[in-house]
Amino acid sequence: MKKKLVLVVAVMLIVVAACALLVGCAPKNPADFMDKWLDSNAKYMKMAGVEVGINGNISVSKAKIGDNESISYTEISGDNIITYTGVKVGETTTWTKKTMTKAEAKEMLGLKEDIKSINDIIKSQIDFDADDFKDFDKNYTKEDGVYVGNKDTEFEGITIKMTSKEMTITMGEGEEKIEVIYKIGYEKISIPKEAKEAKEM
Repeated sequence: MKKKLVLVVAVMLIVVAACALLVGCAPKNPADFMDKWLDSNAKYMKMAGVEVGINGNISVSKAKIGDNESISYTEISGDNIITYTGVKVGETTTWTKKTMTKAEAKEMLGLKEDIKSINDIIKSQIDFDADDFKDFDKNYTKEDGVYVGNKDTEFEGITIKMTSKEMTITMGEGEEKIEVIYKIGYEKISIPKEAKEAKEM
């Protein structure tokens, strides 16, 4: 009996370790996923044609406005926060650079805490309320691995797909369809030499 108990415990530990370290455990609900996403220093978000990636103390954002493409890098260097912005027209990208101190950025963003990482800035810009998902199990039904908002509720027309590292929220259909993607993890970001050499605004 004792050997069986030890074996059961050992198997459970292996399962837990595999879940946490190898494949990851799927979040219980969107609020659980967003807590992990917000705390991660390497992540990605895409919404309405705008993409934002962060890895350590550098972030990159990309957007398309009409025929023009915009790309912006932000990095923390010592006590400064430096933003490099490039606008691409045709094959030409024009870069500008703006530097401000952490204290100036804190005041501009209206933050209560000092800025220690790029993630502090990203988190301050994300409007997330965990209460929006407090009755998640009552308001959504899982169909083929996707959570679907129940009919005749304010959540009808919303679908949510989650894994341990990615969550996709889709709202509406056709031309009115909006898709928001959150991913935990992002590759190393390198700021182009041309951006680094841009003139200060």
